[in-house]
Parts: sequence; structure tokens; C-alpha cells
Amino acid sequence: MVENPPPPSAALTTASSGREADLARMKLLATGLLLFVAAAFVAMRVILATNPDAPWQVTIGYLEAMCEAAMIGALADWFAVTALFRHPMGIPIPHTAIIPARKDSIASQFGTFVQENFLSNDLISARLSGMQLSKRGAAWIQKEDNAGSIAKQVVDSLAGAVQVINDDDVQRMLERSVKDRVMRTNFSPILSDFLTFITSGRRQQMLFEAGVRAGLHLLDDSEEGIRETVKQETPWWFPDTLDSAIYRRIVMGVSKSLYAMKDDNYHPLRVRLIGMLNDFIVDLQKSKDFHAQEEQLKKALLDQPALREFVVTLWADIRDTITAQGESDNSSLVEMLTRSIVKLGQTIDEDPELAQKLDGWCEDSAKYIISNYGHEFASLIESTINNWDTDATSRRIELQIGRDLQFIRINGTVVGGLFGLVIHGILHAIELAA
Repeated sequence: MVENPPPPSAALTTASSGREADLARMKLLATGLLLFVAAAFVAMRVILATNPDAPWQVTIGYLEAMCEAAMIGALADWFAVTALFRHPMGIPIPHTAIIPARKDSIASQFGTFVQENFLSNDLISARLSGMQLSKRGAAWIQKEDNAGSIAKQVVDSLAGAVQVINDDDVQRMLERSVKDRVMRTNFSPILSDFLTFITSGRRQQMLFEAGVRAGLHLLDDSEEGIRETVKQETPWWFPDTLDSAIYRRIVMGVSKSLYAMKDDNYHPLRVRLIGMLNDFIVDLQKSKDFHAQEEQLKKALLDQPALREFVVTLWADIRDTITAQGESDNSSLVEMLTRSIVKLGQTIDEDPELAQKLDGWCEDSAKYIISNYGHEFASLIESTINNWDTDATSRRIELQIGRDLQFIRINGTVVGGLFGLVIHGILHAIELAA
């Protein structure tokens, strides 16, 4: 069974209920005043009818005229106010129930009115230029409590997001991004530039000195291995002293060559090494075969299961870290973001040019939104009102302005009575003059 929709009053909020009570009181006051002057009018008529020769007949005549005009004014204004929202006394008099009858037209006109008078570029610009949004925002986020609240919201949002994100989707995205980045990056020029940098000028000598030190350390660390190799390569009948002499000869020769290469820029071995390195650098820059080999190497590396394992581990670490930060009461990420937000506020506060740019950006953004979507606001207002029930719309408007409209009825009663009193006075003066 489909239930009947509740009356508009059933959906009223607490604030609307207050307006309902205020409207009822004002209606009661205006109607009470009408009944009072009507009763006074009847009383004056009865007094005049029962006491036609009484000395206060003139005064009673004035009061009667005043009450009669007050009734007419009150009834006329009651009709005018009531005709806005409904048919007076339920009688379908033409041009009454104006708001229910013209709801759709009012909705269209109201939407256009709001767009033209409240959403104009000039009005928005004037309003925003005087608000100094950047300064206000900077002052607000410099307060640690405010910055902390923003940081906490950001971290909580991230923690919530990683909980609902599908891990497989993220891992596939990361893997695809890594592969695309690696395949698009040409490492040969980078390596070439790096090698050119470390082998030029004074850095070349530093490189050879480091190489000599490394070679000497390697000789020291390889003492046992070299001795064993010498022993294996010499006849069995060679004495140990001769093996030791051969070892020392080898070590001293290698050391001497290393020192000579370090100190002599034109040492043949050094020249040859530099030449080989330069040829390698040139191949990195120009060799198509080398570039093809690089592509094959990248593909081979990216096809390794280790990449997939790395991506899975990376995402798991990121997710766990963000989740832990969101659950922690003393999150280091929140503290870091808080300091960054406070610093941002200080930077804006101390840099008038930056503040001006931010204000300009806000103003331009508002203009763009108004220019491109202002009609959407008007359309939203129009469609919202169009979707309202006709009686509910009339009731909502009456609750907003009905209380003030009841003053029209009260004023009509008072002003009508005063005009009736003046008119009766003029007529009485004319009678006396005649």
C-alpha cells in the first residue's frame, strides 16, 4: 500500500517550527485587531440606533467611521496577503493563489535574479579583493592546533584510502610505471656524462689516487692468495725462500707500477686506461650497438621476478607505514605535516608578493567558476524549486515572510481607521459649513 505523503508541516525543522509559531501569533494578533474594530463598529451602531439624540452622537459618529474604515482596510489587506499564498476562503477568484500558480515562473526568475545580482564577476572581485583570503588563511594555519587538525585529517584520509585501495591494482600500476620509466630513460648519456665529469681536470688525478689506494689494499688483502698461487706455479723443488722472493718481486712490481701511473700523467698504462675509458664514453654516446644492448639489458632486468617482488614489498611498506601513522596518537608524519603547514603560513605572511599571487589565484578561480558555471547555480535553484510540491513551496515562502506580511494587515487596520476618521471629519466640517 502506498501511503499518502505527509503534509508540508510534518517535514518542518526546528527552526521552521519556530517560524510557524511566530506566524500563528502574528495572524492571531492581526485577526484579533480586525475582530476588535468590527465589534467596536457594531457597538457604535447600536449606541447610535438606541440613543439618536444623545449629546455624544458626534463623537460616536467619528468612532463609527473610524472603525468602519479600519474594517475595510483590514479586510482588504487580509485579502491581498492571503491571495499571495492561497484562494481567500477557498474561492478561486482570478489572480489569487499567486505563488502556487506561478511557482515555476518564480523559480526561473529567482534563479536568474541570483545569478545576475549575486554571482556577477564585479561583485565577486570586489568582495574577494577586500577579504585578503591569503592573509586570513596564513594567520589561521599558523596556529598549531589548526595546522595539526589539517595534518591529522590528511593522514587519516590517506590511511583510510590505502585500506580501501585494491593492492593488486596498485602493484600493477607501480610495476607498469617503473617499467615505462626505465624503458623511456636512456641511461647511456647519463653514464657518459658521469664518467666525463669524474675523469676531467683535477678529478682524474683524484680518481687514480683512489685507484692506487684500492690496489694497494687489494694486494694486502690478497697476500695469502698470491703466495699460494706462486707456490703452485713454481716447481716442487723450489725452496720457500725463492717463492717468497718471487712474491715480493710481484708485489713490488705491481706497487711500483701503481705509484708510477699515479704520479706520471704520461705513463703508458695510464694513457692506455684513459684511452679505453674515452672510447667507452664515446660508445655510450654514439654506438647504436651499445644502445641496442642497453635496451636488451633493460628488458632482461625488468622481466626478472625480483622487480615484482620489489614492487609488492614497496607497496606493502608504504601501506603499513601510512596505516600505522594514521593509527598512532603521536604520529611523526602528522608532526612533520603540522610543521610544514605552519611554515607555509609563515612564508605567506612574510611574502607580500606570494600573498598577492594567492589572492589573485583565488579571484581568478572564482571568476572562472562563475563565468563557466554560474548558470548551473541558477539552474540548480530553478530545478530545486520546480521539484518542490506547490503547496509546500507556498508554505515555505509564507513561513519566511508571512510574519512581516501580517504587519501589513495590522497597518491596514490602523491606517484605514485614521483615514476614515479624517474623511468623516472633512464631511462633518462640510455639513457644518452648509
